[in-house]
Amino acid sequence: MAYLGEVEAKALLAEEGLPVNPTFRVDTLDEALEKADFLGYPVVLKVSSGKIVHKSDVGGVVLGISSAQELEGAFRSLEKKMKALDPQASFSIQPHIYSGLELVVGITTDPSFGRVIMFGLGGIWVEVLKDVSFRLVPIEEKDALEMIEGLKGKRLLEGFRGVPPVDKEALARFLFQVSSMAQARNIVEMDLNPVMVTKDGPVIVDARVVIGDRD
Repeated sequence: MAYLGEVEAKALLAEEGLPVNPTFRVDTLDEALEKADFLGYPVVLKVSSGKIVHKSDVGGVVLGISSAQELEGAFRSLEKKMKALDPQASFSIQPHIYSGLELVVGITTDPSFGRVIMFGLGGIWVEVLKDVSFRLVPIEEKDALEMIEGLKGKRLLEGFRGVPPVDKEALARFLFQVSSMAQARNIVEMDLNPVMVTKDGPVIVDARVVIGDRD
């Protein structure tokens, strides 16, 4: 088994043509400042650690950092807190994406049925609302559309409070791509959460991947 954290997982996803929020690993404040200048503010700073799966739960994510001064304060504070939890922890930096809707996409492997793809409302709501749908992998785009239409909260995808409706066809193609990649790359577990819905389509903001051993 090979575990890929956020930076490595996004690199793999990008290789497969999936849309990811560009993310860089940073180990020092100077590296963080350099990458933030390259990306442009505002940025997001996150802890990167195999021992810390739910980053937000431990205060391991700082959103909307709008200047070098803010980044310096955020980095020093995060470094102090996270190194206490994992001395080997590093950090990642990426652009801050503003979106009205967060989705989750996952791959798991059932011992009886094989790979399963999951799709639903994401971000902090995934464990609260548990509004998700499942299909066996591989899926076709028509299966993906059925997953989308199967959500109890599908009206959120149709536009609300000034948030434009989601392009369901584009989202279905995205789910099909994830399913195809899971098979091609022997992925036994994948967690894409959140996937932000933007005017240009879905974008993967956080990711982790587990690749199985080849027979």
